[in-house]
Amino acid sequence: MKIGIITDIHSNIQALTAVLNEFDRIKVDKIICCGDIIGIGINPEETVQELLKRKNILIAVQGNHEQYLLNGLPKEVHNDKRKLSKEEIENHKWNHNQLSEQSIEFLSEFKLSENIQIEGKKILIVHYPQENARIYKKHIKNPSATESRELFKEYDDDIFLFGHTHSCCVNEIDDKWYINTGSLGCPLNSNIAKAGLLEINNSKIKFKSIDVEYNVKEIIEEIYRLKFPFYKEILKIFYGT
Repeated sequence: MKIGIITDIHSNIQALTAVLNEFDRIKVDKIICCGDIIGIGINPEETVQELLKRKNILIAVQGNHEQYLLNGLPKEVHNDKRKLSKEEIENHKWNHNQLSEQSIEFLSEFKLSENIQIEGKKILIVHYPQENARIYKKHIKNPSATESRELFKEYDDDIFLFGHTHSCCVNEIDDKWYINTGSLGCPLNSNIAKAGLLEINNSKIKFKSIDVEYNVKEIIEEIYRLKFPFYKEILKIFYGT
């Protein structure tokens, strides 16, 4: 079975479309998304609607940005333990206001985690491992194999799929796989949308990263044109401009 893996799309419809076209080309059987479909970018509604078209093969979980929409903005930002600035709050509101009721309902159907089995292999899907109080564990951008095992020590799955750090990191240890494909929608000094292909056949696991080129310049120009709240910081932090 071929499974397309994505995470941290962040309202980037151009990047998502490029990756979905590649998934179509290689004929994936399922698509797994590890959260943060919305937030940061400029096309949340179009992004959600594009995934809605593929709901028959999609398995997704909520990320922190979906929780901001559905449960309200936090007093402190996950690991940073800092308060959101007024402009950040306005940016989240701007992003949320683009969404239709249908899209919000679709996002609300996702859980914080999913456990599935494919060809005898147990797969855990999360945005990032959490403590008991639904607080994310310590943010490790590029965890080692040992650190990955420690992050998921409470679980006994074969494959762990996650995101949140925006950094691609793949580890295999003790016959277990820990896979973060990196942010699909936050290119940071590149023109690449990141994704992955997980293949499980006869209980054998194979994974490869997928990098798909797309027109990032076009998005940056549109952000400058829109000048929505917090846009300068978003361009610097997530696009590298």
